[in-house]
Amino acid sequence: MSAQTHHEMPEIEEHHHPEVNDDPAWLAVIARISTALNKLAAVVSAALLVCMTSLILVEICMRFFSKSTYMADVLVGYGVAAITFLAAPWALEEGAMIRVTVLTDKMKGAVRWIAEAFALASAGALMWFLMMHQWGSVTKLFARGSVSQHFIPIPLWIPEAFFLTGLVLLLFHIVVRALRLLAVGHAEERALTL
Repeated sequence: MSAQTHHEMPEIEEHHHPEVNDDPAWLAVIARISTALNKLAAVVSAALLVCMTSLILVEICMRFFSKSTYMADVLVGYGVAAITFLAAPWALEEGAMIRVTVLTDKMKGAVRWIAEAFALASAGALMWFLMMHQWGSVTKLFARGSVSQHFIPIPLWIPEAFFLTGLVLLLFHIVVRALRLLAVGHAEERALTL
């Protein structure tokens, strides 16, 4: 990054991973587990992106010969959903999600703590609701043996499971932040702010 760009976007530079944090040992273990799972999901997401790109290129080449995989659009659609939800927990942890802090930046002490707790509780409740709904969907599709109505029948619980996995990891990371707020008084928000 050039010096000019660096000064134009200070909000990106001010949010970084601290070298040392004040987490108690038990919370540090939980946070490391969450981080490892989030990184693994991000790696899977990146691998799926490579596979989708390769599939699109194969489909383009096959079209030159009036051939087709007949599945590229379906698989890429499933892939986009999978990479979105698998990468979201890592993006949240790494500060790649935008957080509007117009109000919380002006808050101090207990008021700020309450606002942070409310935000985490609301996000956690939403993730729990979505996760429970998605769990019901995945188990129902698995029990019924439902498959897609495409050239190659794909069990529908598989793409749904990627969404469920992303929601579980998002909820786990929100729980880690909530525990940090309770244990040390801050949630260590690392997000781009507006």
